[in-house]
Amino acid sequence: MDTALFSPSVLFQDEDNEERDIEEREMQQHEQFVQRTHIFPGMVLTIREFSFHRFNANLLWPGTFTFCDWLSQNKSLVEGQRILELGSGTGALAIFIHKSFGVDITTSDVDDKEVEENIAYNCKANEVNVLPHMRHVKQYPNLIKTLSFLLKSYKPNSAADGTSKYKKIAIASEEELQLQKPLF
Repeated sequence: MDTALFSPSVLFQDEDNEERDIEEREMQQHEQFVQRTHIFPGMVLTIREFSFHRFNANLLWPGTFTFCDWLSQNKSLVEGQRILELGSGTGALAIFIHKSFGVDITTSDVDDKEVEENIAYNCKANEVNVLPHMRHVKQYPNLIKTLSFLLKSYKPNSAADGTSKYKKIAIASEEELQLQKPLF
């Protein structure tokens, strides 16, 4: 006797099974994420985090809040800048910076559609237009070498008298700093 290739019962699937399948998918979706409320300087953000993510893009790191406090105390370093955040994870830092300082900020993280979609979700949940996002491969050593090279070889196209439009005076931790663009 030959073995059946499929069960005839699949031809007569009832609505209860379909409803159960939908409920199971919704349950799996719910288990995949945890939504938390986080207190940032001057605001509360609702951030959906992965319960688990293989590239560690799942949770807000404690240093995020310390960095946000520092940025809030040193606003002149951020105001008027265009920012690329490397390793955005949930997008919480980018959302905070955009809402606090009104700057153009682009998020980036590993080449993973789930991470990009979660950042977009968190933007919408916190009433921010979806921020631009760049996926990239984990090439951090090469990225650091490239940034170091660019910083060492950068020469502004203006007068050498020190009044370059590419320089900026900023106050950081109550100390005056002269910054030269580009700022990395």
